[in-house]
Amino acid sequence: MNLKDIRGLKYPDEYFTKFFFKNKLYEKKDSLYLEFGCGNGSNLMLPYSYGGGNKVIGVDYNAELIENAKYNFNLHNNQEAQYNFFAEDMREFVKCNINIQADIFILPSVIYYINKEDFILFLSNTIKNNNIKKNIPFYIRVRTPKDYRFGLGVKQNDNSFLLPADIITGEANASISFYTETEILKILEKYLNLRAFKVFQLDNQNDHNGEIILNSDIVIWGTIN
Repeated sequence: MNLKDIRGLKYPDEYFTKFFFKNKLYEKKDSLYLEFGCGNGSNLMLPYSYGGGNKVIGVDYNAELIENAKYNFNLHNNQEAQYNFFAEDMREFVKCNINIQADIFILPSVIYYINKEDFILFLSNTIKNNNIKKNIPFYIRVRTPKDYRFGLGVKQNDNSFLLPADIITGEANASISFYTETEILKILEKYLNLRAFKVFQLDNQNDHNGEIILNSDIVIWGTIN
């Protein structure tokens, strides 16, 4: 597989890469990774291509990104592993699918596109329908109120905003929910039994159409359920 042939992002989330290696997930064999907001599969390509028969399931609302993911994984030609990608709403997916029994649960840069009530229901359905196993590694990335987008557009409810049509980040009319560290930890501890976790505060600048903006995220990894 040639890197230049990959469609879309050509590398995984930096902190997902840290999560994978720091937690020695490369030593786990025949693991099933379940990722929501998988995009073109750039994160899942890491465990999939590392060997050991790892399997991956990726879900994303954007059908074009899912087609890119399928194309990219076809390039790899990994005969011992399996992959499945679905262009579906994450909320509907966990409600309609049962007994997936994933070994690693990944939520990178996706849950802020659904409201907080739906996020809690999503977690509840994930557990209720046995879509993840007990005592498994977990990764999540959320956006904080320090982010450039916070306060733009129309306020919907607590720390949630409907972004304007002319926003420079390309997220026109998207509904974004922002989380404080205390808030997201409280939710994860209550609904996923999060424990043995680490929290990373990530503030960085990015160039969007010639304007430098602040991206502010929290990354959490730990053990759940």
